[in-house]
Amino acid sequence: MTPGRSQQSAALSGLTWLSRFAMLAAVAAGCTSPDYPNCENDRHCQRDGHREFCVQRHCQQCRSGADCGGEQTCLRGRCVDGVNACEGDNDCLSGQVCTDHRCVVRPECDGTRTCGTGRHCEVGHCVTDPADDADPTDNRGPQCQLEAPYFDFDDNTLTSSAREVLARDAECLRREVGSRYTLIGRCDSRGTTEYNLALGERRARVVRQYMMNLGVLPDRLAVSSEGSEGANGSDEEGMRRDRRVDFRLRP
Repeated sequence: MTPGRSQQSAALSGLTWLSRFAMLAAVAAGCTSPDYPNCENDRHCQRDGHREFCVQRHCQQCRSGADCGGEQTCLRGRCVDGVNACEGDNDCLSGQVCTDHRCVVRPECDGTRTCGTGRHCEVGHCVTDPADDADPTDNRGPQCQLEAPYFDFDDNTLTSSAREVLARDAECLRREVGSRYTLIGRCDSRGTTEYNLALGERRARVVRQYMMNLGVLPDRLAVSSEGSEGANGSDEEGMRRDRRVDFRLRP
């Protein structure tokens, strides 16, 4: 027996009502926030007047140093006091170690790492042993006056003028005997502390590699970064001078 038109209408009406109910249930489920500190977006981390961020479905105090104060570091999702703060070596850049809860340049030598024949360790650096006939009163020091190469904004590529500067530096260093330097990468004040430290390190490594290509021995050049620490440029020319790599004489 074929159902009547009224029976078909009732069946369709029932299906429509069930579809609407299922849709409303799905919407309601989507509006339910996960239990804190679990989250799906930043809105789920706004509670009790505190602003936090959803990172990998977990609420935390910061994503980067930009979310913290000027003298703080975003360390494992928390804002902690101190620039370059750390809890272990894994929190630091390559070539750095965590000492007294602060990332510092890894010492070249220490109680477990020696310098080899003809060299000895002084304050974390390997220095050449003085010759037997060396004049102990000779304190003339190095003769080179090394120039700093400058970089474009947010870039670690050597410009043509930077290459010319480094060519002159390398020529002098090839004549200079025994001196050793740390290359200090620097940035202007824009950007987060962590980003600028990494950018400064990339700049210093590019300079080191270029100097090595020009014949400077690799053990004479170490790499470090101070990021935007000490940057004081307030206009474009001032910020350009902040974007450089300095040569710091090592003992």
